[in-house]
Formats: sequence, structure tokens, C-alpha cells
Amino acid sequence: MGKFLPSLTENFAETLACDYSEAMIKSAKFYNKGLKCLNFETCNLEDNPPKGHPYDFGLCVNVVITQNINKREQIWKNIIQSINENGHLILVLPSLESALYSKSRLVEWNIRNGLHAKECLKKGFETSDKKGKKIARGGIIKCGGIPTKHYLKEEIISTTNRFNLKTISIQRIEYSWDTEFIKPPRWMKDPLPWDWLVLLQK
Repeated sequence: MGKFLPSLTENFAETLACDYSEAMIKSAKFYNKGLKCLNFETCNLEDNPPKGHPYDFGLCVNVVITQNINKREQIWKNIIQSINENGHLILVLPSLESALYSKSRLVEWNIRNGLHAKECLKKGFETSDKKGKKIARGGIIKCGGIPTKHYLKEEIISTTNRFNLKTISIQRIEYSWDTEFIKPPRWMKDPLPWDWLVLLQK
């Protein structure tokens, strides 16, 4: 959260930084104590929008990612409620296309290491968790061991249309393969994995 605050406070008369984690808020306060016109709030968007809303601009990085669809719907509603009419919203969302693509690169890695086809797929694409429950349903894929909602590009468009938001642009934020694998091989280069960067207007 804290890395964006200097830029935001430079460009807006007032900035409110929100997170559901008190520890994250405490850390952000410590590292940004020299910034002016900056307020902090511990806020769980599954319950309520931030206090003092609405605002002209919102930035949400990996916020709408809970696996629970009802909670996710409420987060969408509370985020939108916190933005002024004609205001803008930037979202960073995990890409489902990228997650599946990364798994296909793992299969390729296994093939290059001489594994048989069946074993390559088994080690590359998980189809169920330890309890036998199917995964990847509805775009839910584990990220750092946590079931996380991932989005198709077209899904972002249809979802934001449903909430009467204008989609201005959807772009990729690319990352190195180190974010996906431990010690990826040198031959694993472009195309790189990515998240979606979404610019919306209410």
C-alpha cells in the first residue's frame, strides 16, 4: 500500500489510505510520516466503504480477490460507492489467463526435464486440492497458498459493465518469472506473466 502514497499525495489535495490489516496501516504510517494531507483508516471493504467517501479517485491493488463470491460482490459495491460520479478508479487484478499460461510453462519445463507426458500434466496442472475439491472453478487459483480470485479480461469488462462503470483501458503489468517460480530456467523468457491494470470511470 505505502509505495503509491507519495505519488498520490503529490497529485491530490487529500488522500485516504485504507487496509483491513492494522499491521499494514501501522507500517504505512511509519514509512510515510512525512507526507502531508494523508489520513489512514483500517477498513474491511467486505463490510463497509471507507469513511468520508465519496472520493474523486480510487486505487485498489489486489483488493477484489476473495474466493467468496458474496463477499467479492460486496467489495465491488463498497468500492464503487466510495467514488464520486464521473470519478476514476484504478484496479490491479490477478490475471486468470496469466495464471493458466504460467502453468503451461511449468508443463514445458517438465517436458524439457524429460518427464513423461502424463507426469508433466500432473505436476503442471493441479485439478484438485488435498481433500479432492476441484480448483480453478470460477477463476479461483491458489496464490502463495491462498485461494485467490483471478480474472479473465472479458470477465473484467462484463463485471464493470454490470456495475455501470465505463472501462477506459485494460493493460498488462508484466513481472519476471521469479514471481511465479523458484529459480526459473534461463530459457524461460517472453512472454512474461502479468496482472491486469484497469482504468475505470463511474
